[in-house]
Amino acid sequence: MRYLPFFCLLLFFLSGIFQLSAQNTVSQNDLIESIIENIAAQNDENPDYTELLEDIQHLISHPVNLNTASAQDLEKLYLLNPSQIGNLLKYRENNGPILSIYELQLVAGFSAELLRKLEALITLKSPEKGNFNRKARTRQVLLLKTERNIQNEYSYSTTNSNARYLGNPWKYYTRYQLESQNLKLGFTAEKDKGEAFFAKDNKSGFDFYSATMEYKSKGIIQQINLGDYQVKFGQGVSIWSGLAGKKSAFTTKNAYQSQGIRPYHSTDENQFLRGVSLLLQPIKNSRFALFISQKKRDGSLQTDSTGNFISSIINTGYHRNRNEINKRKILQEHLIGSYFLLDLTSIELGFSFIQSAFDPEILANDAAYNYYIFHGSKNHNFSFTYKTNISSIYLFGEIARSKSGGIGILQGANIEIHPQLNFEMIYRKYDKDYQALYANAFAEQSKTQNEEGFYIGIDFHPFPKWNLKAYYDQFEFPWLRYTANAPGNGHEYFSEIDFNPKPNTNIYFRYKQESKPENDHSEIITQPVPIHKSQYRIHLSSKLDEHWEIRNRLEISRYKKESLKESGFLIYQDVIYHALKFPLTASVRYALFDTDSYQSRIYAYENDILYAYSIPAYYLKGSRFYFNLNLKIDRSLTLYTRFAQTKYANLDKIGSGSTKVAGNTKSDFKVQLRIKI
Repeated sequence: MRYLPFFCLLLFFLSGIFQLSAQNTVSQNDLIESIIENIAAQNDENPDYTELLEDIQHLISHPVNLNTASAQDLEKLYLLNPSQIGNLLKYRENNGPILSIYELQLVAGFSAELLRKLEALITLKSPEKGNFNRKARTRQVLLLKTERNIQNEYSYSTTNSNARYLGNPWKYYTRYQLESQNLKLGFTAEKDKGEAFFAKDNKSGFDFYSATMEYKSKGIIQQINLGDYQVKFGQGVSIWSGLAGKKSAFTTKNAYQSQGIRPYHSTDENQFLRGVSLLLQPIKNSRFALFISQKKRDGSLQTDSTGNFISSIINTGYHRNRNEINKRKILQEHLIGSYFLLDLTSIELGFSFIQSAFDPEILANDAAYNYYIFHGSKNHNFSFTYKTNISSIYLFGEIARSKSGGIGILQGANIEIHPQLNFEMIYRKYDKDYQALYANAFAEQSKTQNEEGFYIGIDFHPFPKWNLKAYYDQFEFPWLRYTANAPGNGHEYFSEIDFNPKPNTNIYFRYKQESKPENDHSEIITQPVPIHKSQYRIHLSSKLDEHWEIRNRLEISRYKKESLKESGFLIYQDVIYHALKFPLTASVRYALFDTDSYQSRIYAYENDILYAYSIPAYYLKGSRFYFNLNLKIDRSLTLYTRFAQTKYANLDKIGSGSTKVAGNTKSDFKVQLRIKI
């Protein structure tokens, strides 16, 4: 009976698919979901997706005009690989302006599934007369948000003075942005749940403050950034602060496109630089950047006979109790760096240098897997990157060296074998002693270190309404890891078949399988054994008419480690309503899940309020419900609300340790107000 929901949903799919009709396409949620879910499933460090969500929302508000866009503009769309960008530019040059989105199906490599996702991010309209000065208009946005869990965690009431949360269970967040033709200003403040607010050890109010300014001009000095900013260069082997792409359903779109220096608006308290940066154009078709940063980071402070040192850097950003506060801002980080890009038309070359210093010095614990990670008070990295087109082959790569002598290499090729068949191959080798604290390159692990692998992806459009995507990744770990007491290797396989019976409807089936080593459960001497994970998914999304949109999914997971075998499923129904005569949007989900344990968990992206995200791991047995309501009160004022609740079967407590919640129910809600001028 466990898989009865599977057959019920499958029947619903088959009976209803071909009765659907509409004038519009499915919303941008599918695009966000495709990018984020895969990253979340492969990253245990819970990266901040705010920047990605903001980029997509900005594209929706300011769509790229395909009739005037440059190659650099098209790279910002996330969805197009180099071959598709080149084919689009050639088509436009040979045939003139594109008159309809459906005309794009005549461009080599453009499928119905791709157009469905692109539609929310592009436009074909010429600027209206009288709107030429809109860029000069100053725009201001103020966001005010609060949220909390209904059921308090154990740490709000514990008698342990070091573990007890010092603040209330509310999260407070505010952000202000001003944008004009050449100037961007931003201010962000956040207090996490459980952190003190204008009280106790936090007399300054919010726990995290961030401010940024960016000025652009057309002279030799192209850009100035003050305050908090991010640097994203090359293929991320040397520096890519913030979120970067991982393996996903975009199987042939893994080449990073350098984003340079960008203002920082997120609340991740670690993945940014704080100081000043300059972007110059010393000669034509070149860019030279210089950046300096100084900030404090959290860490575990230890003392020995030689003095103080940091045994580990803490990246959670939480300062809720005495233990966490004692680790707050005790590591001083100084960083200076530069990069130089030269565009020679047929090839782009780049060079970077980064030097960092830490006080106190970093000396990780003496566990064997830590032997090659960064130790000391100073580090530096050099890198060289390039990208070029040779006929239908796009080549890209980066090679870097750290102070330790370790080398990081990434080399990739995107090949258009046929207008409807695209290949991508990536080889990477990050030495076990390659050390770059802000690196975030394409990899199996979250760190750009101790890994060698070869990836091959394919994107095939055999028929107008069909799309086949797949990848295979073989990887090896030359040294020990936290979860494995010996070197090892593994692989990952992914395949997906997309079918678009109508412009407004998408159905896909996905299979993913992964195998890699992990320590066994021996109580004497642990050694790595292979673990196997596999997932099967069928998904339907469609816009029924101008008001209603539905999304259905069934996913099955399987997990195997030695003699242990586990499985589980997730089934959900989304209903989204867009009012036309009233500025209101509502969405609701009801989900059922049943997995044997956390090991067979299933991730699913959830609709949320603006610039927020939720990617919970569904595990054990229960149900989950959420409801979102967005109301545009007037032209400048929008209200966003959300309520979510999970109920578990046969549990009298949820979680463990400081995050334990009594009972079998966990609920939370959010309220956000956006004021736009």
